[in-house]
Amino acid sequence: MKRFAAHLLWPSSCPFCGALGEAACVKCLLPLLKPPLPADLGGAPHEAGGLHEGLLRELVLELKYSRNRPLGIAMGRALGRIFPAPECDIIIPVPLHRESDRGYNQSMALAKGISMEWKIPAAEGLRWSRARAAQTSLHEKERKEMPADAIEGRGNLAEGRRVVLMDDVSTTGATLAAAIRGIKRAGGRTVLSVTWTIVPRT
Repeated sequence: MKRFAAHLLWPSSCPFCGALGEAACVKCLLPLLKPPLPADLGGAPHEAGGLHEGLLRELVLELKYSRNRPLGIAMGRALGRIFPAPECDIIIPVPLHRESDRGYNQSMALAKGISMEWKIPAAEGLRWSRARAAQTSLHEKERKEMPADAIEGRGNLAEGRRVVLMDDVSTTGATLAAAIRGIKRAGGRTVLSVTWTIVPRT
């Protein structure tokens, strides 16, 4: 995190090349991405920018806990450049948990970035249907036991649409699976889920 601590002196400059006016340059982020083989999570194809370790993990922490929206948009744009746009109608982020005190949805920032590259609209079309502890405080067993109806549609944004689901990290895949079920119940179909990183399976 030293790179980002130093970046606090000039917050509107790229932490990699120093370019002014950029939270991070997309061209600086692209070489960091090393997508693992595509997977299937929750019944839909899944792509990730890389494993949740090293600098990619640091970027997620900066995005989440420093509320760095411009960084999230740049990260999303980088993902939008390495992955071709599927045939879809809307990009929907995993919802911010109602108990979170971060004040903004980092997954929406990523969705906005990928939306800019793919020219596909992004909107918040999901919500948590019941009070749940934030995922970071749940043990792996509890995550896997997440209720089938933990996430539901918000309005009718997913109805009749092909959806790309966006999140920052896939840990066990339980949240993505719950979101995919929520989209299905809302009348939509998830054609792809995308995360910045995925936690290595052991």
